[in-house]
Amino acid sequence: MPRLPKSQVPKKGSDCSLKFEAAAVESLFSVLDAVAWLDLPDIRKISQFAGIDPRTAGKLLKNCVTIGLLESINDESYLLTLPYPYKGSSGQKKAVVREALVKMPLMIHLRQFMKLGDVIDDGLRKAATVVGVVNYAPSALAPLVKWAKEMGALERDLIVEDLVDEATAQKEERHSAKDKELVVFLSHSSKDKPFVRQLAADLTNAGVTVWLDERRILVGDSIVEKIGQGLAESDFFLIVLSENSVVSEWVKRELNNALFKEVEKRDVHILPIRLDECEVPPLIVGKKYADFSKSYKDGLSDLLQVFESKRL
Repeated sequence: MPRLPKSQVPKKGSDCSLKFEAAAVESLFSVLDAVAWLDLPDIRKISQFAGIDPRTAGKLLKNCVTIGLLESINDESYLLTLPYPYKGSSGQKKAVVREALVKMPLMIHLRQFMKLGDVIDDGLRKAATVVGVVNYAPSALAPLVKWAKEMGALERDLIVEDLVDEATAQKEERHSAKDKELVVFLSHSSKDKPFVRQLAADLTNAGVTVWLDERRILVGDSIVEKIGQGLAESDFFLIVLSENSVVSEWVKRELNNALFKEVEKRDVHILPIRLDECEVPPLIVGKKYADFSKSYKDGLSDLLQVFESKRL
């Protein structure tokens, strides 16, 4: 059974232990942009980057943590938990929010109760009980249910795999309509974020849509389950290899046969990026990689040539 996130741990008192702030879904994008671009930012940096007051930023961050879009590190800084298209379309960013809602334990239980015949009100009360919400108050969760309805996250038979299949189908449609348009999934360690920011800016300038995926694999995480719609929608899976990342659990667990099989099943080309003189993991020794270890300019040129050959 999914465990209740720390942010939803019951508190003493008469108030509902889980309260969702009323806000438009689109209002999240400015704080998500900030977290995607900055290095483990705190609320002060996020509010400044987003151009909103700290109080509003705090409410939006709380909503993001509640639905599992962000992780709060020691209640001081924030980290994305899902791949995110910083310069993507509103539709792509909404799809990320929808994926988080679909994966949210409360929504999983709610869909189950609805499938058993409960109306939303009854199902929500039961689902809240299952995940440990105390002093349940429907009004405290009403904004969350509104979001879920708007985003189509309450369809009774919906599962995460459906979202991945939808993304794969959308990619096929994109290839038919805009065969020159490329989407890449840039998986990296937080330690390499300065390099990743420059690369994301250069690729975006070259007309490539970039999904940023900052990896922080936790105990119990399933790599294959982390393959969401962002990766399925992509044409290339770029994984940044560096002396920092190759010794991390992130790379050790990221690069496995299960991942490769799933990625190739989704027609995504794996292309490692070598950032320095690090040792390339055995599983991808034979794969062509973009070499940025000698010159950033040369590495970028090589990478863009690969993309151009894909566009021909």
